[in-house]
Amino acid sequence: MRIISGKYKGHKINSKIPTGIRPTQDAIRETIFNILNNYIDFSNLVVADVCAGAGMLGIEAISRGANFVYFVDKSRKSIEFVTHSLKSLNITAEKYKTNNLDAIQFINHIDYNNKNIDSPIFIDLFFLDPPYNTNIVNDVLHKINETNIIDKNGIIVAETSINSVLIIDNQHLEIITERQFGSTKISFVRKL
Repeated sequence: MRIISGKYKGHKINSKIPTGIRPTQDAIRETIFNILNNYIDFSNLVVADVCAGAGMLGIEAISRGANFVYFVDKSRKSIEFVTHSLKSLNITAEKYKTNNLDAIQFINHIDYNNKNIDSPIFIDLFFLDPPYNTNIVNDVLHKINETNIIDKNGIIVAETSINSVLIIDNQHLEIITERQFGSTKISFVRKL
């Protein structure tokens, strides 16, 4: 796995990927970020890489100038792999936080904290890449609608199987575009 662009362009993550983790392929990741360049400026973004797996989407965001990234996965092996990868690139701890939580727990955690602090945290870019055999994407989108964790015009990038259908609340979210890569579908959703 290589980093496509930015500060760490060309660096490779050579560690053995733990069993059960499916990283986003380099070509798909490159397309995702090329599309995102049309909608956002990466400098100073707060990013969440949820169901992070190998963490390559979040690492790519840091490389491109994101201010801070939450790496979220319920798998301890995944979080350990991401932590090792970040340290191997000498990315400082001020740039990220790892969270051994599932997607809904993470959203509840950020929402709870936002209600109890003077300066709430708003996420500008939310990557969601759950295992294809689960159907949690719509549950996560529904939970995002119930909370105020995504900034207005924030983008959610959901990676699913091509058979998945996103259920969108058109008052709060809109699908900007979708792309298909074999059995994978990438949906770009904007918070209204």
